[in-house]
Amino acid sequence: MTATDLIPVFDGHNDTLLRLYQSKEADVEKLFIEGTPGGHIDLPRAKKGGFAGGMFAIFPPPIQKTKRSAVPPAPSDNEPLPPELPRAEAVTSTIGMASILFRLERAGALTVCRSAGDVREAMAKGSIAAVFHIEGVEAIDPELAMLDVLHVAGLRSLGIVWSRPNAFGNGVPFRFPSSPDTGPGLTDV
Repeated sequence: MTATDLIPVFDGHNDTLLRLYQSKEADVEKLFIEGTPGGHIDLPRAKKGGFAGGMFAIFPPPIQKTKRSAVPPAPSDNEPLPPELPRAEAVTSTIGMASILFRLERAGALTVCRSAGDVREAMAKGSIAAVFHIEGVEAIDPELAMLDVLHVAGLRSLGIVWSRPNAFGNGVPFRFPSSPDTGPGLTDV
């Protein structure tokens, strides 16, 4: 089976930008374009597997990480959610990952899509259709000034919370099985 025989895959979420952001490599564009032996999506494996595009998630990593991933260990039923991340830290990592997304576009590795038409066009040309997505809006201020800037840059999808609270809502713990009633929900902001 060749890549042209594959059904195009559009992924609803990938952590490629976080992997590149946290890598020790100086040239993350080269790392993505030439490929890696494991981990998340890279260009050679994307092409081989029929990956046509997806939601390229940006989320500020937790302050403490496990050795394997950015996901904190599962709390017990009584353990509180991780603390709110300081906005300055969230802005730094959010802008850092967004910068990687646009550097990959400049290198010709993908196309940042701002509309459904852009997605269709990128896929028709054989370019990876990347939708700029934020998961957990810790970097966005209550006045929404950062949202305006991120939208102009290409942000087209966001999830208000991830695993911790922020100015807009309460997060969801990494716990299974668990009740969906995990806290106060959205804030008044």
